[in-house]
Amino acid sequence: MQAAAAPTSQSKHPADDGRVPNAPLPTHLNNLIPHGRYLADAIVGAGGMGVVYEAIQLSLNRPVTIKLLRCGDGAGYTFEDRFRREAVAMAQLTHPNIVDIYDFDRISEDYLFFVMEYIEGTDLAEIMRSGGMPPQLAMLLLPQICHALEFAHSRGIVHRDIRPANIMVTRRGEVKVTDFGLAKKFDQFNSFVTMTSMIMGTPEFAVHEQVDAHREVDHRADIYALGVMIYQMLTGQLPGGAWQLPSQRPVVDPRMDGIVIKAMMQDRNQRHQSITELRHAVEDITNRPLLASGLTVPAGPDIRRGTRPLTRRVLLLEDDLLVRNVLGRNLEAAGLEVVENDDGCDTIKHFQEAMQSGRCFDMVILDLTIPDGLGGAYAMENLRRLDPHICAIVSSGYRDDPIMQNPPAFGFAGSLPKPDRRESLLQIINGVLANTPKR
Repeated sequence: MQAAAAPTSQSKHPADDGRVPNAPLPTHLNNLIPHGRYLADAIVGAGGMGVVYEAIQLSLNRPVTIKLLRCGDGAGYTFEDRFRREAVAMAQLTHPNIVDIYDFDRISEDYLFFVMEYIEGTDLAEIMRSGGMPPQLAMLLLPQICHALEFAHSRGIVHRDIRPANIMVTRRGEVKVTDFGLAKKFDQFNSFVTMTSMIMGTPEFAVHEQVDAHREVDHRADIYALGVMIYQMLTGQLPGGAWQLPSQRPVVDPRMDGIVIKAMMQDRNQRHQSITELRHAVEDITNRPLLASGLTVPAGPDIRRGTRPLTRRVLLLEDDLLVRNVLGRNLEAAGLEVVENDDGCDTIKHFQEAMQSGRCFDMVILDLTIPDGLGGAYAMENLRRLDPHICAIVSSGYRDDPIMQNPPAFGFAGSLPKPDRRESLLQIINGVLANTPKR
């Protein structure tokens, strides 16, 4: 992500909108933070564990997120202890799929704050609310969520509040797990219930041992919560009462039923015994998609075209026939409808025809350099005249090109460096689509 410019007074999230009456305005917070280390711009969220600000770390000119807690707020619920615990837990977990923490401090006697990595994207809860969670995206994100939890568990830390709102997804399709306010070491006594018997966390995702003050909680509590979240990702509903199997939704692979059932077993000895076990089960389904006959594709890199339902349309500009075939095959295997071109002029023509017919493309992938035809940069200029809101990704092997270095400055939603692997390709594609309304 490019370093952000200094915040302006015209924020998309005004800090004085009355949502957080007890929170300092960004201008007040800037005066409180010593040595001018950070410049807060806007309040972007609030909850029981404090207020969240969008800010700039001035020494490095990079965007960050500041989480602030007024000492004494909610003291009966040990919020201050949880706040410190979250900072310490996150500082111990340096992993690509876990939000980084940069700083932790106290401001006078009134506030605690810590500074986190700024995530340009949204959370799973918002993606599901907007209807942007097709099963293909769920299956792409799940292994990344598992990798984050595997790492935390390997360090002896159980999250204890896995839910969609705590799973961030960047515009490149990368998962970032956050909010470790309830995290604990496996060997510590269960502190999930307060002295006043109020349950801390999210009851819909909490298994019974978490709300029993006399039972130890281990990593299998996260496995249960992940099972609930998988069900919600696949169906859009929480599994309440006599819930139906996820595969009652026709687009869901019936093999996911067994994964969800096992993860949500009340007896933790009957659940998956590790996140790794669950991840392997998900990856096996991804690598061996079901055919119309009910049989699976043999394991291996050659995924047959057209075996998954088509959901969104992609227009692909790529002059290299081999690269174009590989990209097209991978995109179709992910459930996308693909129209391929080898010249920018044809790409513009197909895009215009699609607009006129009412079947607009959800995304365009443009090869930056076409030696014998109209390339991606000029094609993009023309496409933006047709549709100022076009969603496009630039693709090139020249990673130092200014467009690849800073795609948003040229109107692109992201970049796809070559050569690309199938997993990284789909992370970028689905990450951008998840933040783009269906056309």
